[in-house]
Amino acid sequence: MKRKLQLLPTVGGIMMLTSAAAFATGVIKTENISFSRGGGKMHLTADLILDSLRLKSEQQMFVTPVLTGEDGETAVLPTILLTGRGMHYAYERGTMRDLKKYRRLYDISQEVRRENGKPQTIGYAGSVPLEKWMRTGNVEIELRYDTCGCGVYSGSATGLKIDTTFNPVTGMRLSYITPKVTDLPVSIHEGRARVQFEVDRTQLHDNVYRARNGQVIDNREQLKVIYDSIEYALTDPNVEIAKIEIIGYASPESPYEHNKELATGRSRALAQYIGNYVGNRYSIDPSLTDFDAVPENWAEFREQVVASKEIGEAQRKDLLELIDSPAFGPADYDAKERELKNNPKFKELYQKKILPQWFPHLRATRFRISTRLKPMTDDKLAEIITVAPEKMSLNQMMRVARLYKEGSDEFNNVIETALKYYPESEEANLNAAVTALNNKDYQRAAQLLERAGDSAEAVNARGVLHVANGEFEEAKKIFEQIDSLPEAQKNLNMLEDE
Repeated sequence: MKRKLQLLPTVGGIMMLTSAAAFATGVIKTENISFSRGGGKMHLTADLILDSLRLKSEQQMFVTPVLTGEDGETAVLPTILLTGRGMHYAYERGTMRDLKKYRRLYDISQEVRRENGKPQTIGYAGSVPLEKWMRTGNVEIELRYDTCGCGVYSGSATGLKIDTTFNPVTGMRLSYITPKVTDLPVSIHEGRARVQFEVDRTQLHDNVYRARNGQVIDNREQLKVIYDSIEYALTDPNVEIAKIEIIGYASPESPYEHNKELATGRSRALAQYIGNYVGNRYSIDPSLTDFDAVPENWAEFREQVVASKEIGEAQRKDLLELIDSPAFGPADYDAKERELKNNPKFKELYQKKILPQWFPHLRATRFRISTRLKPMTDDKLAEIITVAPEKMSLNQMMRVARLYKEGSDEFNNVIETALKYYPESEEANLNAAVTALNNKDYQRAAQLLERAGDSAEAVNARGVLHVANGEFEEAKKIFEQIDSLPEAQKNLNMLEDE
């Protein structure tokens, strides 16, 4: 199948155009220049208008198109020999002087007698093998002519040079992928509160309460810490609560199993309380509030030991060694606690500092509030992507991109934003690679396609990259692998005669 390129050349130097599709050599005008590929060759056709050309009876002119590549490669097409009256007859009879030399210097495809003073147009058609350098960059075409018969490059050029390309990559079909709908990214708001409970009890008190041992429990300020954090998380009108997590911590005194029971019960009570609070105040489903528990808060105990200025380095080292010793179950944790209580290295410190001052701070509650974008229209998402793209899913970003024309600055900017926030995503890398191919940035496209996965669209894009590099045979093999993809089938059809 032939692929045709119609060219509209530009004027160089003092050459004059007789129409939009013709240029003058001073003696020859050329119209209807076109190029086509097929059968592994490049074909050139043109009309040579000789109306202003005058040749004396014994004169001749050799007219030769020449292709030049970006790195200086050349290909010479067949030559047309224009002759005056006497030279024409000599050529026909084989008596033309230096004819053997001319045939050695030129690939003469046609000899034409010039009828001086008469309108005369001749058609030119010539072909050369389509080499890789013609496929990978712009090709410069010029018309060279000489009257001495000294060789193609001994004569004059037209003064006009036309750039074209014989690579079909700009017509290749590529596909963007719209990623699957996934969970939206969440923003995390974390905090810590010291919600108090009565000894060995799991009931939550939200007002001032006097315990059996006389302890006054007042959780109002600490509960307000959680309330305020929820309110702050919802200051953005575009977001909603995705989840509220309550994590309760107990200190290491008492048996591990008992601490586990207390920590779990207290975390459950607080989670239920907060769930009812957000349900009543914000109409949020209470089931979005979940809880977990850490029976013994050894991690923060370790931080206390590291930061303390009240102990010496030897005692700090001994404490850290105890804390870091392996524990595979409740019995191991209980053994650690006994060591703290009874070992002479720690006993006094445990009674005076650890139990009364350090451990109470370990009985804390951490909370984590996760927010995500509310459901919204694509037009609204187009506003969000300019201010908070990190809150959007890859699917949402592609939906925004589809609001714009493919290849537009707005479309390309969204594709690049998606890659920025999802650099490991195969879909984001593929879509950015397609944009790079469309922009002829083949080096970047190659890098992106390494991380684009093996979807049919990605394989097709790699085939197009091979076409851009002039590797038509490799591209054909790739397109044949995925001929069920319409774009690949069309691309294969474009190469079928190469």
